[in-house]
Amino acid sequence: MARSLTRLDAITGGLALLTALAGVVVYPRLPAEMAIHFSATGQPDNFAPKPVAVAAIPVVMILTHLVMQWAARVDPPTDPRTMTGITVATMLLLAAVQGLVLAWNLGYAVPFDLVLVGVLVWGALVAGYGIVREYGLGI
Repeated sequence: MARSLTRLDAITGGLALLTALAGVVVYPRLPAEMAIHFSATGQPDNFAPKPVAVAAIPVVMILTHLVMQWAARVDPPTDPRTMTGITVATMLLLAAVQGLVLAWNLGYAVPFDLVLVGVLVWGALVAGYGIVREYGLGI
């Protein structure tokens, strides 16, 4: 049985599409082999061909959305907005990661210490959001 698209589907699909479009726009300026993973010091330690590097994160975004929808059906949150907020936050993080990968491969300086801090803050905020939504700590 087919289900209709929800607002969350539109938001996450739109973010994946924008992420893919960003890769398409800068595609001609990207190197043939792109750095896709970096050590904590900001040194690239894994590479992929340009088509794979540009397409991987948008595909991962769609797959992540589907897995999170499945998880919400298997173990529904107390407040349905919990999964919506966490899903959108996760899609924004993945889009930001792709933006940083594209920027680095275009030759822009990417401050990896700030990226690490940003990811840690993101994790704390998302975890806090989920805890407050699920356990209603009066906030």
